[in-house]
Amino acid sequence: MPPRKQVETLEHMCFMVMAETIHRLAVELEEAPENSQVSAEELSTMIASLPAFINENMITKIIETIHQTVSRTRRTIGMRTCLELLLQPHVQRLDLSGLFFKMRLPGAINMTIRNVVCDRVGSMKNLMILNMVSKCSDEILCIVSKECSNIIEVNVSISDLVTDKGLKAVAVGCPKLEKLGIYECWEVTSEGIAYVLQHGKNLQKLQCDQLGAVMIRKFRKSDATFKLTHFEQTQALFEPQEEEIAWVGYACPCLESASLFVDDESLALVPRLGGIRTLEIETSAVLGDGFVKAITNLGESLLTLQLNCEEVSQEKIVLLGTCCRHLTTLHITTATVEGDELLSNPGQLFSSLTTLHLQVWKEAVLSSECVEFFLLWCRKLESVVLKAEVEFLTDQYLKKLLAANPLIQAKRIIFASDKH
Repeated sequence: MPPRKQVETLEHMCFMVMAETIHRLAVELEEAPENSQVSAEELSTMIASLPAFINENMITKIIETIHQTVSRTRRTIGMRTCLELLLQPHVQRLDLSGLFFKMRLPGAINMTIRNVVCDRVGSMKNLMILNMVSKCSDEILCIVSKECSNIIEVNVSISDLVTDKGLKAVAVGCPKLEKLGIYECWEVTSEGIAYVLQHGKNLQKLQCDQLGAVMIRKFRKSDATFKLTHFEQTQALFEPQEEEIAWVGYACPCLESASLFVDDESLALVPRLGGIRTLEIETSAVLGDGFVKAITNLGESLLTLQLNCEEVSQEKIVLLGTCCRHLTTLHITTATVEGDELLSNPGQLFSSLTTLHLQVWKEAVLSSECVEFFLLWCRKLESVVLKAEVEFLTDQYLKKLLAANPLIQAKRIIFASDKH
């Protein structure tokens, strides 16, 4: 049975009606301007009079409308005019990410998008957030660095026209920059990443999957310190020496989260980063003493754990619940949950949990004891996602669970099983 559609809010419906109207008029202006209901100047004046909040929302809703048109007709007619009209000087948040995530566009259209942004972004003196996933270029970043000094967040991930030149321009020209996303910018080198770290004085989050390697290689022997709140190394296996990860903790005293691809031995060193509250771990190793040391030492601070591994034992789950009493969010993706003893919760384990996402892949079957370990005792759950083969899942079983724990705070519950 497909998931039930969310009920549209009145606000969203109003925005979509406006977006469809603007898109229709833009199509008319491009196809037959002499027959259009309004002139380009009149439409531009009307849009310019909109409050910034509505204007910004119109940009994302117009992209939804264009996506529907592209899916239906394969035509992008009206896109250029819409962007030219909506990229107004008072815009503070420019989010064009939907042009990547919602549709696949030909190279000529991508060039048109970049040209319009280049032409307009220089007038956006109040711009604070720029999201141009896959569509950005050095030329755009150089304009932003000269004209948009108030910008605090930039995301240009998956952009092959972004190089060290663009990053360096933003690092120097945008002194308020706090968050920068550069995942899969293939032309960016470690030199550009190091330059951003050195000159981004207010940078708190650099979304870069080789951040750890660059930091340690470029700054390990310096007295540099950073305001970073997030640390990551996921491009390649992170195998630091103890003194190296201790240096990261010293150089980044504000760290609150980390995303790492590590083996079990290196996991033991993670607490040297400091009081991490959010930890995302991917490992192909069997969780052993390193995992035990990590959660034992992070127990009081850890609030969110996302674990992607080949195997997790029932004993490690119990230990996690025992050590991390304040954990509110737990995501586990694994091939199997192992253990000879029955998994049982004495009642106080994971009592603070509000989000539980448990996915057991391949052909493993999730036991009823594992489900009951959480669902009988975690009374604060707001989001529950269980993806696994659960042969025991029946109406009577669900009634039994809800009789013991009615999940009265739950807003989202998903049980996904291919066979049941």
